[in-house]
Amino acid sequence: MSENRALAFVNRSHPHTMKDDFRTPKYLFHYIDSRFSIEYDGACVEGINNLAQPLRLEDEWPIGSTVYSNPPYDADSITKWFEKGEQHKAEGGVHIMLIPNKLSQVFMSEMLPKFDEIIFLGGRVNFDSPYAVKGGASMSGSVITRQGGIPASKVHSVLLRDLKTRYQKVVQ
Repeated sequence: MSENRALAFVNRSHPHTMKDDFRTPKYLFHYIDSRFSIEYDGACVEGINNLAQPLRLEDEWPIGSTVYSNPPYDADSITKWFEKGEQHKAEGGVHIMLIPNKLSQVFMSEMLPKFDEIIFLGGRVNFDSPYAVKGGASMSGSVITRQGGIPASKVHSVLLRDLKTRYQKVVQ
């Protein structure tokens, strides 16, 4: 790599916003729903970006239900949703999260053993949002995690380009 290219990489600029309205693309939600039969969509705003029946972190989650959440990508938010998911799991429920691939960070390393499944997404998610930027709003890749439910293969991966091809028709 030339010195100029290396310097450009190190100093790369990636637009960032404090807004947290980054919606799960419908093709990706359809994939998640096809695997886990989502009943509730947490971390959403009813009527604006919910993809299933809306549910909030503060709400009582119906016992035994399957809740999907795409929480804001900061450590505090992810930790709160994870803790709620652990409570829900203890009550027989399933919690699916779409979170950043920050597995080397301490907060994530503490959660890893408690996830029942992790799906690595090959490629970066381009979130639907009024604040979205070309190339995605996150510099991190993403993973889908599951807390609770029937044991399965703990870790696997899927390519976003393949999901787009397969589930894009469902969305239209």
